[in-house]
Amino acid sequence: MFDNVNLWMNGRDISKSKTFEVLPYLSDVTEWQNEHGYNCTGKLKNYNVFVSDSGIALRGSLAKNHFGDNIHTLTRKDAQWAIEELSDRLHININAAKVTRLDVSTILYTKQPPADYFHYLGEKPYFKRLQVHDDTLQYNNHQRQIVFYDKKKEATEKGVPIPEILKNANLLRYELRYTKRINRQLNNDVTAGKLYVRPFYDSLIENWYKELKEIQKLKKQSFMLDEATTVKGAKDALFARLLKEKPEIISEFMNAIKAEKKFANRADYSRLNAELNKMIATAEFHEKEDLMQEIEAQAFNIAKYAR
Repeated sequence: MFDNVNLWMNGRDISKSKTFEVLPYLSDVTEWQNEHGYNCTGKLKNYNVFVSDSGIALRGSLAKNHFGDNIHTLTRKDAQWAIEELSDRLHININAAKVTRLDVSTILYTKQPPADYFHYLGEKPYFKRLQVHDDTLQYNNHQRQIVFYDKKKEATEKGVPIPEILKNANLLRYELRYTKRINRQLNNDVTAGKLYVRPFYDSLIENWYKELKEIQKLKKQSFMLDEATTVKGAKDALFARLLKEKPEIISEFMNAIKAEKKFANRADYSRLNAELNKMIATAEFHEKEDLMQEIEAQAFNIAKYAR
């Protein structure tokens, strides 16, 4: 359930403070000197590594580093293996490294294209809703970010191969990104080694699900066109929709025709009133709750059975 995991290892915590001993294990090393001292950058598979006297910073995707892509979901056990792999490659135990950014994420397999779901995801308390592109929806505040996007489209644009089994699937990526003050937000001293230990791992997944639940779910009405195969059926569909949106107009209309004594038979007034209200009661409107129920049910199962 992890994607980007940025880490910081203080030089004081590294054996004998020999931070630069990791350089032989990096590729594409660049060195420079400034008023703060000697610094280096390099690559460790997917990770960008910054090295100085004060410590070592790693920025990148733990999933990509382990799998080669972040389409596959990094489970708790995978996260442990990935962190052990980083330690082996750096020849430093990074379990005590502080987590400075953490993305909790996975893919939801949807019936419709991911962008179809964005219209029904409304506001969220203490977040600013921002639709960046047709295929990306964000919720931002000062400490964390929630992002929904079309993972298959993003991977295709970046030239990342889609596994054969997923080529015909709709892949909705949902990410909860902790970007600042992680320890304060999670009420814990968050280190690399703690990410894969229960119950802390379970609490992260619960938070991931809780953030989705707190987003307002919108209902959008659409015409029920099953009977609109004739002119009369189409007129009735439109009329029913208008009555549904403004039901008080029935009373206004009934009062008007009664005042004009339009019907000779008084029972006709009751019959008309009943027919108009029946149109409201029986008119079928598609409220797109099914789309929201689909992703919430899937997220619930992921949170419940996350391993």
